[in-house]
Amino acid sequence: MKSFQKIIFFIGLVLLGINIYGLFKSLREPGIYNEQNTKKVNDITIKYPEVKEQLQRKDGETDKDFAQRITYVVTDGMLYYWKGAGYKTNNDDLRKYNLRVPVWENYLLWLPYALKGKDYAGYEFSNYKKNLERGVGLCSTNSIVLKGVLNKYGIKAELWDIDGHHVVTRALVDKEKNEWWMLDASYGIVVPFDIPAIEANPEIIRDAYKDVASKYKPNAPNAYSTDRIIGYYGSKNNHAYSMDGLKETLMYWAKWIIPFLLMLPYGLRLLRRK
Repeated sequence: MKSFQKIIFFIGLVLLGINIYGLFKSLREPGIYNEQNTKKVNDITIKYPEVKEQLQRKDGETDKDFAQRITYVVTDGMLYYWKGAGYKTNNDDLRKYNLRVPVWENYLLWLPYALKGKDYAGYEFSNYKKNLERGVGLCSTNSIVLKGVLNKYGIKAELWDIDGHHVVTRALVDKEKNEWWMLDASYGIVVPFDIPAIEANPEIIRDAYKDVASKYKPNAPNAYSTDRIIGYYGSKNNHAYSMDGLKETLMYWAKWIIPFLLMLPYGLRLLRRK
């Protein structure tokens, strides 16, 4: 029994050490600012933690002004990049920018990759702060960040799946008028209409998305055009969705609790001995 307690004490000590080491590590790798293998032009221009400062609300800023400004900030502060997601791959890109959660960030979220290996793709955080810190993702990641910042400042917002092809943020920008806008943090586009009006007449978003193709590099694969985006919005397969962040939150609590529970039996034995 004593030997077993020593073993689990040592395991707990190692896990505690990993957690402490992670406190001094950032999910955002400096290499993202020089990444050339992306589809977008001028993909990321705001560094971390400067992007956090720009996402703070200014004095006297209306909900509309704030929502519009931070849509642009999120676009410029995130790298539109997600290699290997949804595919069986051993691509180093999944580790390159911590798309797979590193062990020092959360060994419980890292564990599925350790067990499944190449069959386990990247992980998208439900916590917008973690996505922002990592600074890498696709439309859903940018939308999670934008929604999180809006919610932080009391603006109601929700994630919207556009025909299964794109994700944007729907935000209540004027409470008195019950006015909702669709905010596209992937391209820095603000659509001053709500989804029912857009679905009834998709052409009303043409002006907002008129330059979307220019945001891609020449010959970028699977680039969106204005007509393509309009088609997605007009499909009527659009719906709001939410991410259950409870499991992730519990994982972050548990990563600290588990080491202490493992260390407790032998630790108490040592205290009794003294």
